[in-house]
Amino acid sequence: MLSFAPLAWSDRERYTELYRVCPVRSAEYSFFSLWGWLDSNPMDLAWSNGLCWLRSRGQKSGLCSPVGDWNSVNWEAVLPQHFAPGDVLLDIPEELALLLQSASGLSLNVLEERDEWEYLYPVSELMALKGSKYANKRAHVKAFLSNYSWEYLPLLPEDFPELLEFQEEWCKRHECQGILALEAEDKAVRRALERWDDFPFAGALLRVDGRTIGYTIAEQLDEQTLDIRFEKALSEYAGSYQALNQLFLQRQGFRYLIVNREEDMGNPGLRNAKKSYHPIGFVKKYRVEVLGFQAR
Repeated sequence: MLSFAPLAWSDRERYTELYRVCPVRSAEYSFFSLWGWLDSNPMDLAWSNGLCWLRSRGQKSGLCSPVGDWNSVNWEAVLPQHFAPGDVLLDIPEELALLLQSASGLSLNVLEERDEWEYLYPVSELMALKGSKYANKRAHVKAFLSNYSWEYLPLLPEDFPELLEFQEEWCKRHECQGILALEAEDKAVRRALERWDDFPFAGALLRVDGRTIGYTIAEQLDEQTLDIRFEKALSEYAGSYQALNQLFLQRQGFRYLIVNREEDMGNPGLRNAKKSYHPIGFVKKYRVEVLGFQAR
């Protein structure tokens, strides 16, 4: 059986080495994702078979996807070593689910977890917003750029107090207190700023008339993929979200091929918003139920 211990900051380097060789670098499984939401989603780690196994003790508790080189693992031997019929693995990327399904001797039930799929977009398209499918987005961006005296600034440590002041205002407007997901996100923003130099972050502030009305914080997942970790704006400034999205990619995300805008969590409004930017793919995730093992 696996021997788990609570995730600690000292695990970062070892974990990140395994994350780098993982065939799928999901935003959910970067070390910052684990660390940033640690208070609301406590995580335990176990090291075995060249992998880091994850166990959540949060609201959605259970065993999660292991991180490491899945292709080097003999799953027919490893799964019976650590698991028993009735065990469940959550948020398993499709590529790993297929590996497990193809392993002889394993009887599994694989179920789609659509709410957890991460949306992937081509950076070049979101930078340009060309064509009829982006006409509405272009109109929003044009309205913002034309109607306001705006300023875009790459985020620097000296700007953190200004960002936090805006974050507090945003939270008051959206009544974060008492909403677990928003409270957890607010804490994760603060953890990101506290450890800014320890992660491959980039960010920006968007100002109107000298006042901060939005910000972005992104994390590099690999050399080709940028994840939008946090993106906030004041909606009364028409087009602010659309402008912030495009400006950030044009000015700081242009070196990447793919931008990951994470999951929609089953929220219909969020799902429609993410679909409206025309994703080219997903980090698909599944629930894998262990039914049994054939005798070897």
